[in-house]
Amino acid sequence: MKKWIIPIVVVVIAAIVYFNLKMNKEQAVEVQTEVVKRHTVEEKVSASGRVKPVTQVDISANVAGEIIEMNVKDGQNVRKGQVLAQLDKVRYEAAVVSARATYSSTKVAFEKAKKDLKRAQALYESGNLSQADLDQALAEYESIQSNLAQAESSLKQAEDNLSKTTIISPIDGTIIQVRKEAGEIALGSQFQADIIMVVADLSKMEVEVDVNENDVVRVSLNDPVEIEIDAIPDTSFKGVVTDIANLAQSTGLGTQEAVTYFTVLVEMLEVPDMMRPGMSATVEILTDKAENTIAVPIQSVTVRPADKVFKPVEKDSLSSPAPKEKTGDEMVEVIFRVDQDTVTAVPVTIGLSSQDLFEIKSGIQEGDEIVIGNHKVLSRELQTGMHVKKSESEEGNESGKKR
Repeated sequence: MKKWIIPIVVVVIAAIVYFNLKMNKEQAVEVQTEVVKRHTVEEKVSASGRVKPVTQVDISANVAGEIIEMNVKDGQNVRKGQVLAQLDKVRYEAAVVSARATYSSTKVAFEKAKKDLKRAQALYESGNLSQADLDQALAEYESIQSNLAQAESSLKQAEDNLSKTTIISPIDGTIIQVRKEAGEIALGSQFQADIIMVVADLSKMEVEVDVNENDVVRVSLNDPVEIEIDAIPDTSFKGVVTDIANLAQSTGLGTQEAVTYFTVLVEMLEVPDMMRPGMSATVEILTDKAENTIAVPIQSVTVRPADKVFKPVEKDSLSSPAPKEKTGDEMVEVIFRVDQDTVTAVPVTIGLSSQDLFEIKSGIQEGDEIVIGNHKVLSRELQTGMHVKKSESEEGNESGKKR
């Protein structure tokens, strides 16, 4: 009778073990996993703005007058010193003639006063002229000398005003806007520019973007930039940061939508022929880069209470020290590592971040298998020690790769 008891007990135990294994497998949480590899992680700052020439000059008249000639049109290339427009100069020519006559007559009077003073000094030294007469001759000389200086200044001003009736280009470039036509009046105000036209050098272009105050601290001069122009799809252009504003600007002050930003200039290193000032652009500024570093998908990193996280011993404590212990209600960033059919929450230290990757400074090693999805399981349900199984789609992909 005893001989039959032992086989029966063995069968029962085997059945219980099989049943438990089957139940555990059925209760296992379905997840997607990935083997940790090394990647290049690029940290970037994105911003949007508009294209504009590096050099752009607003041409306005410094003297008032009617425009009698307009020698250029929109899109025309011009050279430095080329005549762009001509104002009516009749009254300015008359002013020059009048100033020149005044200067000439004053100069004659000055020469006479100079000779009279020299003669008076000689008579005074010989005792034939009183001190009072000498002083009078000296005063007349100094007065006429002052008048001559004023007449010379007036002549220079009149000649300068006459020269300003001819408007010339200060740079080599292209006329990108003409605001007035022949027959219109150029106001010539020195305090408020009355712009006649705009000339720009289109061979050198830049993008002016607004960068949020939280991002601008990571941007530096000479950072490399990728530029995308809305009007030129599926093409990117290289650029470099050339200027970062020191003074912030804000919009929506006093409201919940208030935004503080800094203006950043990005010079384009290549300018296509179809580029036009004012085009909309988006830039990605490369602020930092880590090559051949351990990195994981962003969605694989989640948070758990520090006092509930199991902290395993690192595989290589020398090359990758474990993060410092944290206690209390503090939340820590973790990655769930897969060990056979169970998971362990491993605290990690995050470095750079790109659009889809986190650099991992410590906690996870190359070759570890980690959970990368799904989001609901990762963010809420998964805990250390839970049984997991790969999703059917993932197993199918692996079997397909083996075949």
